[in-house]
Amino acid sequence: MKLILLAALAFGPSFAEKTGTSHPKLAQPPAMEGCDASELGPLVGQQYDEALKARAQEASGAATVRVFHTGDPITQDMRSDRLNLELTPHGKVLSARCF
Repeated sequence: MKLILLAALAFGPSFAEKTGTSHPKLAQPPAMEGCDASELGPLVGQQYDEALKARAQEASGAATVRVFHTGDPITQDMRSDRLNLELTPHGKVLSARCF
């Protein structure tokens, strides 16, 4: 009995074929805005301030900016729309990366 039922399910017409409908279209999630730090090399070595942060965010297209000093604990969540500015202990930009 189970074998007959499995065969009917496997080889019978699909629900879409029976009802004349197609598979529902799934909603696409909104595209995440990306971050591109490739043009931010000249910021390395500069003293960090809020104006530098704003320029870096605009130039990279990042939605958010995370600023941290080398050795600070940071979360490991990856976000393609976030610019990360790593600073030296003296407040100079060490790196500008998107993650």
